[in-house]
Amino acid sequence: MTNAMNSKALLSSPKRKRKGFVLISVLMLGVLLISCATAFSWFVRQQVKTVSRERINIASRSMAHVVVNAIINVVAEMGSHIGYDSPTQRWYQPFALPIEDMGVWVVQVTPLDDKIPIRNMFLPDGNTLRRELADAWQSMWEELGHRELEQLVLDFMDKNNKPRVGGVERDEFLNRPPYDMSELLMLSHDIDPALLRDIEDYCTVYSDGRVNLNVAPIHVLELLPGLDIGQIAQSIVNARTETPLETLTDIQNLPGAGPRTSTQLTNIAGFKSRYFQVKIECFSDSEGGNSYNIIFDRTTKQIVKWEEN
Repeated sequence: MTNAMNSKALLSSPKRKRKGFVLISVLMLGVLLISCATAFSWFVRQQVKTVSRERINIASRSMAHVVVNAIINVVAEMGSHIGYDSPTQRWYQPFALPIEDMGVWVVQVTPLDDKIPIRNMFLPDGNTLRRELADAWQSMWEELGHRELEQLVLDFMDKNNKPRVGGVERDEFLNRPPYDMSELLMLSHDIDPALLRDIEDYCTVYSDGRVNLNVAPIHVLELLPGLDIGQIAQSIVNARTETPLETLTDIQNLPGAGPRTSTQLTNIAGFKSRYFQVKIECFSDSEGGNSYNIIFDRTTKQIVKWEEN
């Protein structure tokens, strides 16, 4: 009886309990260490992947700069010898560019100056609307279904702070042409992102003040003076798919046009572009691919917009 009681007391002694607690603690610590080691290993792998991906992105971005700068120089040189820019010219067709360790890049250069030049709406005084753009500006807002914004946006962009007839002046107005179309969103009570996208179908900040008739979409052509009647705009589209347009004489010889047409277009129509878009898509089996959307100014040889995904 006494021996049995002694054995029970021994099993339940504080020393025995401490040993059991220590054993459980050691096991828990072991599990924790294994979990930490696994998590750290995963973290290291992710960091290695991130660093590797970032290295590829940096190398890709650097190569894109090299490619674009080469394109800028070539396009600038061509501009000094050729009097027009058209998507039908072979150097504006997409081309594949295999780059070692970076896969295949698909590159396309596109002439711009293809829409109403919103940064060139006024005469040098910064307030007087250019006469050759007045009807096009009005017609654009009619087509967009927002005729009430015609004068408001002009007040937003002109140099003075005096409201036009039918317009208004507000403290938040830029009173200068926008550097980017997104600045029109400052008119938040009147223009939302959906309407801005519609406006961008007609207007651009990337223009020297003339619309390149070789690249302008037909809905923009139909707004220009002399092209807003009959089927002259469609005749231009048909003709330029066969051969680039070079002079206003080419326009007046089209069906439905004449000398009066070329006279009306004198101060707004062009056949060369100052701004160009470069789209680059990079395809790589190992790391996926990047894409770049770049706009440059041929006159200054400067990149004016750089987007990448």
